[in-house]
Amino acid sequence: MIRFDDIAEKLNPYLSSKDIEEVTKAYAYSAKVHAGQKRYSGEPYMVHPMEVTSILADIKLDKASIITGLLHDTIEDTLATKEDIRDMFGQEVCTLVEGVTKIGQIQITSAFERQAENFRKLILATGKDIRVILVKLADRLHNVKTISFLPEDKKEFLAKETLDLYAPLADRLGIYWIRTELEDRCFEVLKPDEYELISKTFVAKREEWEKYSLEIQNMLLDQLNKFEIKAQIQSRFKNFYGIYKKMMQLDLDFTNVLDVKAFRVVTEDVASCYASLGAVHSVWKPVPGRFKDYIALPKSNGYKSLHTIVIGPFGDHVEVQIRTAKMHEVAEYGVAAHWKYKLDSDSDDMLIDVPDSVKKIFDIETLNDPKEFIDAVKDELITNFVYVFTPEGDLKELPINSSVIDFAYSIHSDLGNECSGAKVNGKIVPLNYQLKSGDTIEIITKKNRKPSRDWLKYVVTSKAKTRIRNSIKKTLSVESLKIGKDILGKQLARYGLNINKQKIIDKLKSFATEKSLKSLDDLFIRYSFSKINIVEILNYFDLSIANKPILDRQSKKINSNEAIIVGGNENIMIRFCKSCSPIYGDEIIGYITIGRGISVHRISCKQVLEFDSSRLVEAKWNQSHDSKSSIRLKVTCFDKPGILSEISNTIANHDSNIIKINAKPISSTKSLIYIEMLVRDKNHLSNIINDLNSLADINNVDRLMSTKDSQYDLNLY
Repeated sequence: MIRFDDIAEKLNPYLSSKDIEEVTKAYAYSAKVHAGQKRYSGEPYMVHPMEVTSILADIKLDKASIITGLLHDTIEDTLATKEDIRDMFGQEVCTLVEGVTKIGQIQITSAFERQAENFRKLILATGKDIRVILVKLADRLHNVKTISFLPEDKKEFLAKETLDLYAPLADRLGIYWIRTELEDRCFEVLKPDEYELISKTFVAKREEWEKYSLEIQNMLLDQLNKFEIKAQIQSRFKNFYGIYKKMMQLDLDFTNVLDVKAFRVVTEDVASCYASLGAVHSVWKPVPGRFKDYIALPKSNGYKSLHTIVIGPFGDHVEVQIRTAKMHEVAEYGVAAHWKYKLDSDSDDMLIDVPDSVKKIFDIETLNDPKEFIDAVKDELITNFVYVFTPEGDLKELPINSSVIDFAYSIHSDLGNECSGAKVNGKIVPLNYQLKSGDTIEIITKKNRKPSRDWLKYVVTSKAKTRIRNSIKKTLSVESLKIGKDILGKQLARYGLNINKQKIIDKLKSFATEKSLKSLDDLFIRYSFSKINIVEILNYFDLSIANKPILDRQSKKINSNEAIIVGGNENIMIRFCKSCSPIYGDEIIGYITIGRGISVHRISCKQVLEFDSSRLVEAKWNQSHDSKSSIRLKVTCFDKPGILSEISNTIANHDSNIIKINAKPISSTKSLIYIEMLVRDKNHLSNIINDLNSLADINNVDRLMSTKDSQYDLNLY
């Protein structure tokens, strides 16, 4: 069992005696408030905060973080309050403890979209102090180390949550050893059979691999000595979950995963790194395309190293990683290693820089919009990138599968918005071209160009998606403003109110203020989406909706626009969807288009599922509308003399006019008959179809929803 003396021994090299006194005080307080509590394992609860603190001491975090490790569960699991923590240990520690507590209260499911939303809350809960996340990672690491003591349902939940969120987060922060241990512990719980297979194979081969590794290390050391390069050689084995992922991705068996075993060369300086690379390549041939220079092109989490795969002395592939001692520490401890170097400096600023990959998650635009944040998290937990160049030779790192549009937005939002084309390596490419490492991209712009919704199909970065959606929303707002003002103006005119008169405008402004709206324009926009009711406005003007409008509805000639009431409003510019062809009586819904008014669809129309739900508005049929709608039928029947006459007479008996009719034989005995006719409503159509189906030689009657349905788009007329 861990002792406090063990923790103090880790702290002595880098904390002052006064700091350690405060840590001791926190230990005594934590032990007091956790007294009598036990964990699932049966151990005293105090073991957990001590183990967490020991992990934080391993990565040499500051005094406030160490104290937070000891106190991180006190507010949630004991009678201690945040006021108690603040009074005894100061506001800084109180804020950190409260941040870790908030993270612990977030319930995360296995669905990634829900996790992304909760990860947003996690980031907000930290107050952007990365120390909160580091304490939480240490807390989670000890919890998964003792995961075997949990009930089965809690065990699986914790493993899924850790593997989906906390392990990628540790990777993004560059803390390799925490990521690999989290992955392997959870892998054992979630895939026990696969874990056991890899584990047994590894154990069976371990002695052989260790002997092999010693030989390779000695060969590498001899080669480096020839070039008078001072270095340490280390061997490493890929973690089990990493092996499993590679097996799944490449459909390999365990023995064919190339980098199960790898070697690290840790040198004194950058020049020695490149000299070591030359020494390795001089004795063993490199595998083409398998060299990566992360020193010249560091990963976004700060990782630097040279990677090469060579044909080893026994004909197999050997991975060699070459780095300096400082690079190695960053590779193992990530953002926490940067903390160590802050402690070694004379700076009073104890807050370390957050890696660029994590800073992107703090983007205020994505933090304010959970949907946008989902995309941001997916982007920022990606570990595969392409490296491309601007025409000036500047390097850009983008997620794999990025398009030229992603590249344009990575440079500047205006460049992305005005992107009309691109040249890659001097050749014109389409906007959906996926970038490859080494590409040089030149963006072609066009003034007044605006992003298209189709662009969302081509982009993968959160920045590009956010900017495109914002531009579309802005365009939609302008259109909604125009539609809303037009609709409201027509409604008010029916009651003798002219929307262009200053008196009426002032009254509407007062109404907007009363409704806590930002402006009159906001009123028009909300009205276009039926979020403001005409009755509310009329009552504000002291007019009763029951009063007879100045314009007599019944005296007006009904036109097609009056067939539909959108959001309680009549006489709006509408058009019917050609794909579903709604008729009176069908359940319908409206969609605000850009520049073409309201499109009206049947509720069951497939297009509705693809629409932006924020632009859907309530629509219903005007009860006073008595004009007929055009519909199309496809009739399958036996081909016999007089069949067209029977069908025509049946339709005529229902007082329906046939616009077009044509027949096409489909076999020696059967024909397809296409009919376009006028019907009053859904019931009228249903009665016609029922009577047609009752004819002896009719096999089937279908209502066509589109001119492209079946063979109707053929030139039959």
